[in-house]
Amino acid sequence: MSFVENKSDERILWSRFLKGDNQVLSLIYLQYSNALFDYGCRFTVDKDLVKDCIQEVFCTLIRTRKNLSETDNVRLYLLKSLKRRIIRDLKSASNKPLLLNDHDYPFDLLWSESLDDQLNELNEEKRQLLADAIQSLTDRQREAIYLRFNRGLEYEEISFLLSLNYQSSRALIHRAIEKIRVVIQVQDKKVSQFLFSIICCKRKTVL
Repeated sequence: MSFVENKSDERILWSRFLKGDNQVLSLIYLQYSNALFDYGCRFTVDKDLVKDCIQEVFCTLIRTRKNLSETDNVRLYLLKSLKRRIIRDLKSASNKPLLLNDHDYPFDLLWSESLDDQLNELNEEKRQLLADAIQSLTDRQREAIYLRFNRGLEYEEISFLLSLNYQSSRALIHRAIEKIRVVIQVQDKKVSQFLFSIICCKRKTVL
């Protein structure tokens, strides 16, 4: 069930939370927890770590409520907060933490198990080429593709999450799609459709 239909709803809910309504925070959690979990699991296979980080994000919201500002994009704020916390914890757990900076982290763009049913237009060889092309992308390209085609984020939102300017985020996604297009030799529009319906299909994740 969706409690948030548009940015106006997000603004109202967030405003109520800032005024002390903790029940609203529960609604926000129900609205976004699965999306946060899915996003978090792209950075690490440690699901318990992801769950702990999500819980800490919401606990931090309560602790720092008086210092928070109004927003009409709660989802984006939560995604950014979760990403920052996961990277911080990955740094702490790494044997070489200095090698893992805020722009150097793994990102897994999972391949759908329903590939055979949904890519009927491609023969087996090109299906494998497409899979290989996805794996050949950089982690930042895979994250950008995921955010754009799975989560439906606008370029401005992707820019915020990746700490890029608007043009750089567009260029990053364009280069990723072009790389895939060259490998499987199909039109850009088809690549975008494949990315949306196959490559970035949403996993059924429940916390």
